[in-house]
Amino acid sequence: MTCHIVVRIRPYQLDNLEDTVRLWYRTWHETFSYIKHPHPYSVWKARFRDHLAAHGDIWLTEVENQIVGFVVVIKEEQWLSQLFVDATYQNLGIGSVLLDKAKAICPQGLRLHTLQANMRTCAFYERHSFKVGKLSINEINGQPNVEYYWMPERDI
Repeated sequence: MTCHIVVRIRPYQLDNLEDTVRLWYRTWHETFSYIKHPHPYSVWKARFRDHLAAHGDIWLTEVENQIVGFVVVIKEEQWLSQLFVDATYQNLGIGSVLLDKAKAICPQGLRLHTLQANMRTCAFYERHSFKVGKLSINEINGQPNVEYYWMPERDI
């Protein structure tokens, strides 16, 4: 028996702040339960409100009017800043929908950082034509990062 869910994608609105940050915070901590993040929830919320929402193009995915994922793209920098999907809804194509939206926002190319230890996410980006770039250290949590970049294929 196949179960189908209806996923809606829509732009972020200011009144989505709490639900979006709660999803971000919870999903990050579930994914990296072995890392003690140096910032409390209040700092995550301020960062999202004052930096990401102020400078980013944000899209949400919803299932039954519940936010289950989001993407933040800083268009001027061609930067995919955040892409998170609730663990319950992973492996259903929601991340791919969000990534396609990011590529549509920046059709000339995108860059991003993710933690090197996040093997599932690295494999996800590689399946979606992102290439490995520079290695670095995450400025916020001190963990090893990997840069990925995507450039659209050009017709020759």
